[in-house]
Amino acid sequence: MPDINIRRVQKSDTDFILNLLPSLADPELPHWRDPDVMLDIDQRILKSEIHDGSEDNAIFIAEDVETKQQLGFIFLEIGTDYYHREPHGHIADIIVSPDARGRGIGKMLMAKAEEWTKDCGYKLLTLNVFDDNKKARKLYKSLGFSPDLTKYGKILE
Repeated sequence: MPDINIRRVQKSDTDFILNLLPSLADPELPHWRDPDVMLDIDQRILKSEIHDGSEDNAIFIAEDVETKQQLGFIFLEIGTDYYHREPHGHIADIIVSPDARGRGIGKMLMAKAEEWTKDCGYKLLTLNVFDDNKKARKLYKSLGFSPDLTKYGKILE
């Protein structure tokens, strides 16, 4: 297995990240979620983060050390717990390239998220996952994450 490097995002990574974003809608989405709207919002947020940056956020790229092929990315933010009002690390997006899946890249990116969160001085790392995304939920559970809140929605007409 090739050596993998996890590094900070560079502006030259923009197309790679934007091309991966549509896969966020791969699992079955709730019927009120519009994948085109989700994609548009994610594109705008990530473009801004890549080009302008923020002290409170970080994007990391997984790449093959030898070939420099980009394999996946993780976008991290600082969140605030609703009840305790304490800041914590939050995984906004994590995507592994389809051709790199099953190689442990997701686990490496998640380990980087834990490292970043600890380096920021926080003790909690959170993420959101669509209920139907069973593969991701299995990964998160294997890494020690457990469900916290379940969000329900209903379209009112």
